[in-house]
Amino acid sequence: MSFDAVGIWAFLCVFVRCSAMLLSSPLFGGLVPVPVRVMISGVLALALTPVVASHFPQVPEALDVLVLALMREAGIGLVIGFFMQLMMLSIQMAGAFLDLQVGLGAAQIFNPAMSSPTTILGQWKFLLGLVVLLLLNGHHLMIGAFVQSFEVTQSIGLYSLTSWIEQVPRFAGHLGLLSLQIAAPVAAVSFVIDAALGVINKSVPQMQAFMVGVPAKIGLGMIALSLGLPVFAVAVESGVEHTLAAIARLLGGG
Repeated sequence: MSFDAVGIWAFLCVFVRCSAMLLSSPLFGGLVPVPVRVMISGVLALALTPVVASHFPQVPEALDVLVLALMREAGIGLVIGFFMQLMMLSIQMAGAFLDLQVGLGAAQIFNPAMSSPTTILGQWKFLLGLVVLLLLNGHHLMIGAFVQSFEVTQSIGLYSLTSWIEQVPRFAGHLGLLSLQIAAPVAAVSFVIDAALGVINKSVPQMQAFMVGVPAKIGLGMIALSLGLPVFAVAVESGVEHTLAAIARLLGGG
């Protein structure tokens, strides 16, 4: 890469887009210190600028055009990282739903990645999802989507309101289905236990069946949660595929 005006401009654009993506992504967001995140963005920008420099043919001459171009780069990076973050939030939402089912909904712990409190299984599902995402090379796939975004954002898709109206609800529907798939095994077991406790309560009204059955719900729920881990891995893989496809469609890639 030559350090002329076009090369410096291309590096600046890649750096801004990469910084915005890492800021909003689940892997490099709030858990990573700012200096480390800036260093990672700089290293990735140096490595990727020669690959995507052809997409920056000229340097804007007017200051307002330059600022708008940098804001555009930041917006594209935020879209990529934020969609990955939404995928992880759907996993956490499945865990929070399971907490309500097994009787752990009142227990709250702090999630440093989100800077907000969450339930026990919600936090566990989120952290386990991060591990599975790394095992699936999700960070590499995100960087690959980042490189491809320089090709697809030349179209008008990024600025098309119709594209956002169509793609965002579709992506939200996929995330809702993903949460249901993750929560289904434990939710089914919890439903069976509630039905059995209801029958017991009708048969022996003097017995507080639902209070006595709380330990059984928690114990059997944990067993179902353990047995459903293979389904969880498949669901995360499917979520990554749908997320990358949604990013490509939203940015104009079809």
